[in-house]
Order: sequence, then structure tokens, then C-alpha cells
Amino acid sequence: MTRARILYLDVPFENESGGDKNRSRFLFQALRENFDADLLLIGRAGASPKPAWIHFQPLAMFAPQPAPFPRPASTPSFAPADREQFVALLREKKYDAVFCRFTIGWELLALVREAVPGTAVVVDVDMVSSRLVALTWAANPAFKKRWFLFEKWKLQHFERRLFREPWLFLFTNATELADVRDGVAPRPAAGEFALLPNIMPRGAAPVAVERQRVILFFGSLDSSANVDGFQFLVDEVLPLIEADLKRHNVTIHIAGKNPPAAFAQRLLGRDCVKLVGPVDSIEHAIAESQFVLLPLRIASGTRTRILEAAAVGRAVVTTTIGAEGLDLGDTVWIGDTAQELAAHTRRLLADQPLADESGRRLRERSTALYAAGNVAVDLGVRLERFLSPQNGGGR
Repeated sequence: MTRARILYLDVPFENESGGDKNRSRFLFQALRENFDADLLLIGRAGASPKPAWIHFQPLAMFAPQPAPFPRPASTPSFAPADREQFVALLREKKYDAVFCRFTIGWELLALVREAVPGTAVVVDVDMVSSRLVALTWAANPAFKKRWFLFEKWKLQHFERRLFREPWLFLFTNATELADVRDGVAPRPAAGEFALLPNIMPRGAAPVAVERQRVILFFGSLDSSANVDGFQFLVDEVLPLIEADLKRHNVTIHIAGKNPPAAFAQRLLGRDCVKLVGPVDSIEHAIAESQFVLLPLRIASGTRTRILEAAAVGRAVVTTTIGAEGLDLGDTVWIGDTAQELAAHTRRLLADQPLADESGRRLRERSTALYAAGNVAVDLGVRLERFLSPQNGGGR
């Protein structure tokens, strides 16, 4: 049986860290295992064009250009030469499907529809961008933050157009899938909407490192979600737990790339919080911690950070939206107010065996539900069904 041919579009991900890059690596590996998959990268000069673990050269790298008005910033344009090369590639290779991460390839996906209408399109939505910017705007509707308001309007308009297409849309969060299907997509929908969860990191196992007297907050520190989470932690949660941190001789570490300069200023005089910034291995940073604290109020998709913590058996304290889309039950500690988050933190600080047991249970449940191999099988089955002639494949 001939395997389907798929062209995978993404931004460079091999030499980058973060949950979205973990998903990119997983998706492309799964496609390579189940189909004849090629890679096309969208990135600026200086990005690594050859992921070392793939062991072959991507077909091309196209440089995104500023999005034309009124498109949102997440849907850039491309030079005429890149557009022409893309169409020539599609016609030469005769792909059964083009699989695109996020919507950065929107302009190229429109070319698929126009140039080779028999080719199917799959979009890994992962997170609903309009929701993310809407929550950011709602958290701080100030004049200097007005970009988020304008971007919200543009994204909502764009998504109404996007979800009218006869494509397969993959979501990580069942709540967001239902919201889009019932509130944004046309009825009846032309395309298909399906759930493809995020995964436990491949090959993950508890890391044998010496534990430190540390609670960990981590992520890409320049994102609006983490900036707000940091502010919520410092301004509202920290005053409630500062005495407990000092009594137990525990420090909160803030780890991640691109910390804003304002973070260091906000922590002046705060001896029990340390801005660590980038780390060589987030896996080791998690393993060294007592547990993970993620007081998030802005989010979309699902928090791969929880699955990274689960992979090394560390307990997680977070919010309802922080854990949304992950079926983890009572294996995570959920609180939406500063008082609730502080209470959970104090309890785990005072009872290390309880924190360790929570981490062990979180790892077991996450492994059962989000093992990479199981999700890869689900992806293969879903794509085979979408591409099958009986289902109108090559739509």
C-alpha cells in the first residue's frame, strides 16, 4: 500500500525550546513514521535550516514578511518568488496533503486551494489566538496595550474565515474545540474538527538530580501569559506565602528565556524569589525543584509545562485555565484566587511526602493519557481517515 505524501509547514523548531517546539518535533516525527513527509520551514535568515535529528535538508525556507492590513500579525505574507516556488513544489511533488502548524502559513494554504485543489489541508490550531489576545486585553485594557484589542478584532474576523474552509483542524483543548465548532465555525461546518492532545516529552523519565529548596515558575518569560502570571505571583500570591517560604528556607525560581527587564526591577528586595532566566535544561530545573507553581490567568491550548513537570514526577499548583484541556483530575492542585494558590503552596511546602506523592500520581495519569506513541497512533488514524476516498480525501 502506497503511503500518503504530506508536506509539513512549520517555523524552525530543532534548536528552539518551549512547549510549542516540543509539539512541532512530535508532529513531524509522527508524520515521518506514518507517511512520506517532507519539511518546509518558515523563518528568517539566521534560523537553523537543518534540524540535526532529522538527518535531511528541508526542501526550502521561506522568509515571512509583515502581514498586510487587515490580516493579524500571525498570518504573514511571502515574497512572490517564494509563492511561485511553493506552487511549483506542490505541482512537482503531488502531495496528498499539506499539514501546517498554527496559521503562519495561511497565505501558502490559500495557494494550495487555488493551485492544486485536490490536495487536502490540515491545520494544527493548537491554540486559539483570538482567545489569547482577548484574555490579555481583558487583564489590562490600558491605552498602551491597545494592540491586543485591535489584534483581537482582526483575529476574530480571520478565524471566522479560516474555519469555513473544508480542512481538518486539530485542537489540543476540547473546550476550545467546542467553542470554535459551536460559536465560530459555520453550520454545517465544511471541514472537520478533531482533538489531538499534547504529549508527554518523548523518552521522558524521572531525572536523578539533587533536589533543591526551590519552587519553580517557568516558561517563555516574554509572553503575555507569563508576564501576567509573574505579576499575579509577585503582587498577590507572594505576600501570602512569603513567611512560609522563609520558614522552610525555600526560594521561588523564575526560569525561562527572554525575561523582560522589568522582572528584575520588580524583584528588588524580594529575597525569596530569584530571576534565573534561561537554563541549559528545563528538565533538570524541574527535577531539582520541590514542585512547580504556575499561577496563570491567560492561556490557550494546553499547558505543555504541566506535562513536562509530570514527566519528571513533580507536583503542579496552577489555575483552572492553567490546567484546562488536560484530563488530570485531582492530580494537580487547582486554585483561581491568590488565597487558594497560597493555601495549596503552603500545604505542599509543609508536607514534602504529599508533594512527592502528587508528582508520582500526576506522572502516572499523564503517561497513561498523553504518551507520545498513543497520540501518534491517533494522529495517523485521523489523517488516514481524512484522506481516504470514502471520506472525500483530497478535498
